[in-house]
Amino acid sequence: MSSRSSSAPDVTDGAQPVGTSDVKVRAQRSIVALGLRTLGSLGLRMVSSLALSHLLFPSDYGAFAIVAFTAAMGAYLGDLGLSASLVRQEHEPTEDEISTAFWSHQAFTVAIVAALLGLAPLLARSYELGPSGAAMVGAVALGLFFHSLRVIPIMMLERHLHFPAIARVELVENVAQTASTIALAAMGVGAWALIGGGLVRGAVGLVMLWRAAAWRPRGRVRWAIIQRLLGFGIWYQLTGIVPAILNGWVPLVVGRMEGKDAVGLVNWAFALASVPLAMSSVLNRVAYPAYSRMQQDAEALAEYLRTSIRRISAVLLVVVPFGVIALPFLIPVLFGARWTPAIPLVQWFMLEGAMQAVHGLLNSQQYASGHARERVYVLIGSSSLRFGLGALAVMHWGIVGIGVTATAITLTELYLSAWLVARRSPHLAGLEFQVLEPFLTVGALLALAVGLSRLATGQHGVLVQALVGAGALAVLVLVRERSRHGLSLVGELRAVVAHVRGRRASS
Repeated sequence: MSSRSSSAPDVTDGAQPVGTSDVKVRAQRSIVALGLRTLGSLGLRMVSSLALSHLLFPSDYGAFAIVAFTAAMGAYLGDLGLSASLVRQEHEPTEDEISTAFWSHQAFTVAIVAALLGLAPLLARSYELGPSGAAMVGAVALGLFFHSLRVIPIMMLERHLHFPAIARVELVENVAQTASTIALAAMGVGAWALIGGGLVRGAVGLVMLWRAAAWRPRGRVRWAIIQRLLGFGIWYQLTGIVPAILNGWVPLVVGRMEGKDAVGLVNWAFALASVPLAMSSVLNRVAYPAYSRMQQDAEALAEYLRTSIRRISAVLLVVVPFGVIALPFLIPVLFGARWTPAIPLVQWFMLEGAMQAVHGLLNSQQYASGHARERVYVLIGSSSLRFGLGALAVMHWGIVGIGVTATAITLTELYLSAWLVARRSPHLAGLEFQVLEPFLTVGALLALAVGLSRLATGQHGVLVQALVGAGALAVLVLVRERSRHGLSLVGELRAVVAHVRGRRASS
């Protein structure tokens, strides 16, 4: 019996052929839905960050980061990219294909959870997690089933760009996580509050996603399907496994060198830096399924990619640099003096995150065009550099060295990925310059503005430095705009506003 003998049930109208214009319309609707969800999630994250910064300590975040690393590795190893292969393939997934992917995920997850439960006491002793360390590892290990059981429902919704349903689920589960985490932290359970909130989120999201997808496993498991899907899936999944392994030195090596408090500061800094960049993740979330459905129209895809890169770069390069300047004043005021040592890290992570947002669009095009293998090779090199140079930087500069090396390596990786994507399409000539120019020029202006503010204000307070720095940066950016070289940030922002108004007028 052929693996295509029966069609999967429709969760949307995705079984019908979808043209480039339809993909763009669905993608735009998905971006709006996920954007609204992200705004709600940002509000929840700020509430959570403000509350937890006064209820928890760096050591709590440090213990959670070490334990969460084991869960992240388990999630990557339990998903060998089978669902990603189903999102990308041209024909509609059959019941046998979907069921094969589903039961394969569960089998891998059972093996990984069993291994983590067996290793839990050793991990707890090695990283001095305390008497409850083994129980923490066991709890996050069992929580992996919340991930494995939701992979296929999400795949079915994402394949047809049915992100509004996903957005509703994610907003509700964010509310559940925020409320439960703050409640547990107020009860004084420490790192268990972060673990418990994650488990509540997983349970709530799982129930809602299964209802939204309206699917139950009915097909047969076929080894031939596994082999075919792994042809692309294993390379796709390696793009997550490789950096997860090699970048795992942060909680593990830094924990050994600097202690749990340092790991907690790094983890907290990364979480805070990701807040203003959450909107950019919306584009990356929609990009992979959208690009996958547009592969047959190379010219339209190239223009769509260029436009996405221009607009996300413009928005981030207007917001992020001013945020970097304001952080030395805002963090002690909003979160307390205990988090002051994390300020330089948050600044570097924000800059790196802006580049990662654009990088995500390039990566999505690599995956959609079937070139996940070349992405793996780049990741092996960049992640190895992050490990080697990052460890050396921590030895010489402390934890701030993590941010410096990460930003420099991400910039290099951004150029390489742009070159790899551009060389396969004549419609993408000059993409490397378009991608790098705004980050290099605005980054140089940011450094100049910060330097001028410190020279001008001397020993005055951080508020005065922030105001002077922001004013200097605004003047320098306007001068850059007048030069008419490179990406026009103001011009792209106007285009974004005009596009949004046009969408509202036509709806």
